[in-house]
Amino acid sequence: MTFLAGIGVGYLIGSKAGREKIRSLWNDPKVQDTVNQGSEWAKQKAPGIQEKVTEAAKDAAASAKDAASQAKDSLSAGGGKSGSTSAVAGTANPADHSHTSGGGTTMDPARPQPEGRP
Repeated sequence: MTFLAGIGVGYLIGSKAGREKIRSLWNDPKVQDTVNQGSEWAKQKAPGIQEKVTEAAKDAAASAKDAASQAKDSLSAGGGKSGSTSAVAGTANPADHSHTSGGGTTMDPARPQPEGRP
């Protein structure tokens, strides 16, 4: 059924006869009445929807601000200890010049590591 519907839509969009059929349907008074009713409904509902979207955006901004504040607090609380590891997995710790994210091995990018070591 989906395949046949795709063929029908492809015909309507892709062929000259199909485009003419769409134009004739679009100019049908019943179709235009339905379009006008939908437009009026959208105009009536738009203010309420706009308020909901604005409120959701404000909530998202407040949540992001809270998350950033918590992340900053957690980083500053653990950052003053000597020998601490990076708070974010996969980042380099500038104190030990590490360019790896795990294990006890540090890697200097200027020196190749011996074979057989992960």
